[in-house]
Amino acid sequence: MTSLLAWFLQQRAGLLGLLFPVGYLVVCLLAVCAVRADGVLVPAVQAPVVAFLGLAVSAVLSGNATSTTLFVLGVFAPLAQLFWWMLVAFVACAILGFLRRREADPSFSVLGAVRGVRNA
Repeated sequence: MTSLLAWFLQQRAGLLGLLFPVGYLVVCLLAVCAVRADGVLVPAVQAPVVAFLGLAVSAVLSGNATSTTLFVLGVFAPLAQLFWWMLVAFVACAILGFLRRREADPSFSVLGAVRGVRNA
């Protein structure tokens, strides 16, 4: 799904250029909602990785990866433009992941998770 949205982003024409950032945010949030609450950490921090891989796959599939320079420009130029969208998606996914985890386990705390404290 993200690769298809990234292909639309490379077109950059009107609404198709806006389709990736909005769709990207929705896809990342859906990924956080699709997993069990105890396994929400990976989808909650995946937003930048998903954008990079989606743009890389899109560049290869659309033929924009015929040389290293074209591949780098085809992937990193849109990533630079999408920095704020990736930041918003990352923060939104992290908050949603924390809320889902907190709902499933009310005693869950971020500090306890960082320290490695387990409930007995």
